[in-house]
Amino acid sequence: LARRAEERFAAEVQAARDVQQYLIPEHLPDTPGLVIESVYRPSREVGGDFFQVLPQAAEGSALIVVGDVAGKGMQAGMLATLIVGAIRTAASFTTDPGQILSLLNERMSGRGLATCLAMRIEKDGNAVLANAGHLPPYLNGKELPMEGALPLGAVSGADFSILRFKLSPSDSLMVMTDGVAEAQDA
Repeated sequence: LARRAEERFAAEVQAARDVQQYLIPEHLPDTPGLVIESVYRPSREVGGDFFQVLPQAAEGSALIVVGDVAGKGMQAGMLATLIVGAIRTAASFTTDPGQILSLLNERMSGRGLATCLAMRIEKDGNAVLANAGHLPPYLNGKELPMEGALPLGAVSGADFSILRFKLSPSDSLMVMTDGVAEAQDA
């Protein structure tokens, strides 16, 4: 009986991992004008980190959303999956990073907390970044100056900090979650 329960739990964890891997891109879409690389390694079977890269062919821009659900394990992973679905739905209505975060914030109300960064990069290099309590990105190895903001789900109707900047062809922008910053070894 205990073995069956253990096997059932292992199957559920595997199913959750499979769903999450489906919603977290293993192969990134083509983003003309940008070279995007990613690494995703959850610390447990199912993680709470999420990201999406959504090219907007008609505009020649790319929407990039990165975040981290508070907590770990199955619950965080399932909430991250909910957020990824909400990102895709929101992006079908708007590519404005501030509006994306506002829509996600309302969706998160009462469900938990998540830090999140939404950024739209135009084909001319102009970028708009909205932040909901997430770590600021690094441009050419230097942290971008971001005002603090509450995470998603903390307060209905919250305002999120907005930063506008320009990327040059040789620039490198790194976006990460706190797992990278908190790592204790290589």
